Amino acid sequence: MKSKKMQTKRFFKRGFTLVELLVVIGIISILASLLLPSLSKAKDSAKKAQAKTEMQNIAGAVQAYNAEYNRFPIPSQIAKSLTAASPDYTFGTMHMNGSRARLLKNREGGNLPKIASPGRLQVSNAELVAILQDVEVFRNGRPTSNRNHKMNTRKVNFLNAKNATSESEPGVGVDGVYRDPWGNPYIVTVDGNYDGKTIDVFYGQGGISAAGKGAGLNGLTKTKGGYQSNKAVMVWSLGPDGLASADAKANADVNADNILSWQ
Repeated sequence: MKSKKMQTKRFFKRGFTLVELLVVIGIISILASLLLPSLSKAKDSAKKAQAKTEMQNIAGAVQAYNAEYNRFPIPSQIAKSLTAASPDYTFGTMHMNGSRARLLKNREGGNLPKIASPGRLQVSNAELVAILQDVEVFRNGRPTSNRNHKMNTRKVNFLNAKNATSESEPGVGVDGVYRDPWGNPYIVTVDGNYDGKTIDVFYGQGGISAAGKGAGLNGLTKTKGGYQSNKAVMVWSLGPDGLASADAKANADVNADNILSWQ
């Protein structure tokens, strides 16, 4: 009887064998491989939902500014360049650095795709955000289009957005650019002729948005100047891959994951 008790005691004390330990590690690895894609997908979905919310906030702030001042927050130097043939303005990926415009970078330091209204002064959403938040000087020391509150004389903050500590993180960077959850600038197109419709410089192109027989992709409609949205403000994000291509349809290739406020 004593010998049997000692054998049982030794059995419980011996712990895992190498084979048993490897089996446990294998099971944990399998469970991790099953869970990680789900966690990554959930995280990506959360970022997309955040981007949607922030884009709606931008569009709402632009509309609130219009209700307050009876005009849209387009810097005066840009408003002067708008024409009947091209009345709307896209705050794209070109950013003023002193007197020159430069292409903004992604989080890895590479150039973003060029999205800019041709033949005009190019500015990013930084100037738009500065007007909406009544900012006179960016945190990097560069003056904005709202110096002396000339574009927001009542000093109203129409847009609440978190500040980032660099020029690559999500939020409003030290350069004033409002970046999405993946660190890329929001693209914003504003109705310049107050017809309640807007043609984005990227999505307005037939090669991108044409769906055949006059229809447009993503709810856009064909007009003389391109493919337009029946909204006064269009906001979109380059999405998780940070890319956009004029050589692909709006719902294909690198454009497929772009996030659009008008959808």
